[in-house]
Amino acid sequence: MNLIELQRSLRQLRLGGMANVLETRLRQAQAEPMAPIDLLSILIADELTRRSDRLLE
Repeated sequence: MNLIELQRSLRQLRLGGMANVLETRLRQAQAEPMAPIDLLSILIADELTRRSDRLLE
């Protein structure tokens, strides 16, 4: 699965926050040593932040 397909799948799962930052977070994970669980944690935190922000709007 390539990046575009992964972003599309995340949006289908209603994880648009993750989809929006996925490319940036993947570059970050390549630039600095990051365990896979840390990458997932950051992506989940991004999604939760997005949802929280939308609720406040």
